[in-house]
Amino acid sequence: MSAHYTSREALQLQLRALGLVDQGLLGDLSDLARFHEVQKDEVIIRAGQLPTQFYVVLKGLVRYYYLSPSGKEWNKAFFHEGRLIGSLSSFLRCQPCSYTIAALEPCYLAAFPVSIFQAGCNANAQLQQLLNRYVQDIMLRNEQREAVLLTCDSEARYMWLLEHQQWLVTRVPQYHLASYLGMEPASLSRLKRRVGALIQR
Repeated sequence: MSAHYTSREALQLQLRALGLVDQGLLGDLSDLARFHEVQKDEVIIRAGQLPTQFYVVLKGLVRYYYLSPSGKEWNKAFFHEGRLIGSLSSFLRCQPCSYTIAALEPCYLAAFPVSIFQAGCNANAQLQQLLNRYVQDIMLRNEQREAVLLTCDSEARYMWLLEHQQWLVTRVPQYHLASYLGMEPASLSRLKRRVGALIQR
């Protein structure tokens, strides 16, 4: 089995999981995809760029982050295998991306031009459904995290993470998790020890 065939099969599995079942569309998207290996810490989309592509994560983990004027990074989100990544706001507003997307692990990505959503959705209901689902997922995720950051103390934020995104604890370095939760790494370390002690009682 060739590497190209393996990539096509992996992509089609992920697209089916996202709700695309039309065999013709799956074949067209597989032909259109361009497959990329991305090294750890490599930038996929840089803040200030106008993205021309979006991606399906076939393997690995990526992070979205903002960079403050002082150079401090604030993590916005993490996405693993089977997720679409890109800048929805850039696509909808035709403006440069306001955050950076980078690989947190070595990644294998399938890239597509954003133009397929501009032209393809008019011709294919499944593409429109995929875009709608993507928009809905982002809105719900951002709303939940915003509520947690604005209304919960640090312990409640960490407990929310354990309940809703527990996989992050095993795949994301602690200093990145601390940024995501809006706290300093040392504070998260103390909190993890305290919560761990309570759980063991």
